[in-house]
Amino acid sequence: AQVLITSGALQALQLISVSLLSAGSTVFAEAPSYIKSLQVFQSAGMRLSGVPMDDQGLRADALEHALGEYRAVSGKGADAVLYTIPTNHNPTGVTMTNQHRHDLIDCCVANRLPIIEDNAYQDLYFGDEMPKPLKTMDETGMVITLGSASKSLAPGLRIGWIIANEPIVQRLADVKMQMDYGASLLSQWAFARFLTSGLYDRYLVDLKRELHRRRDAAMESLERHFLGRAHWSRPDGGFYVWLTFEQPVRTSRLFQAALKRGVLLNPGDIYDFEGDNSLRLSYAYTTPEEFEASVDVLAQVVREVL
Repeated sequence: AQVLITSGALQALQLISVSLLSAGSTVFAEAPSYIKSLQVFQSAGMRLSGVPMDDQGLRADALEHALGEYRAVSGKGADAVLYTIPTNHNPTGVTMTNQHRHDLIDCCVANRLPIIEDNAYQDLYFGDEMPKPLKTMDETGMVITLGSASKSLAPGLRIGWIIANEPIVQRLADVKMQMDYGASLLSQWAFARFLTSGLYDRYLVDLKRELHRRRDAAMESLERHFLGRAHWSRPDGGFYVWLTFEQPVRTSRLFQAALKRGVLLNPGDIYDFEGDNSLRLSYAYTTPEEFEASVDVLAQVVREVL
């Protein structure tokens, strides 16, 4: 009664945007955040407000400050919600610590700020202790959690889910029925068999081992080429490394120069609310050898544009 199957996590966000949030509402999100999610909110007429992060995740004190400024302008009755990716954050790769999670829940409860928790990358965590979803700390029904099979198993299945209180699920289910008459039963059957047979658990072991290997190789490559010239995250899962240059770099020029040499970059500006002098690098979609070769090209290009 508290679970709704959707056609991917992005549809879950679309359902929430059109049925639970009114146009003109403010969506607070990590700065930076996942561009596709931000675009869903923007398409529904939402206002976006970035909240600073540190190496332990979204800062509750920064959110408190942002809420204070928001109320001063909009009034206490204005609509607002928090969208967060606490585990294997896209694009930074940061996983929110347990202390930050508790601080965030306390802040949102005190300010009556609902939370949309995007856990699409939860199963890709390969650190020492799997972090608990924010929903497990939710005693007031204020957290709506999203999940997906797209990141960990198969994007083509288009299977996602929403976990929320029953009245919310019922409302979203009504809207979904009007949209597409339900998610593919064949895809649900295939994924359910994969889960109940134990194949998914065994598959995750191998997947996380390979991601761990590629993460370690990526760290070595970055240390060889960018030590002293940039700093970067050391993710405990997911797909991405967030690299920030020590000196100002025009990422648009960097993008064009790297593209001419066969390396496609994701400038950090497209994920952030302002320029951030950063890049999102994927260690998951390339072999360690390909990542090393690409970082070598990137280092040469950076020397040329600086």
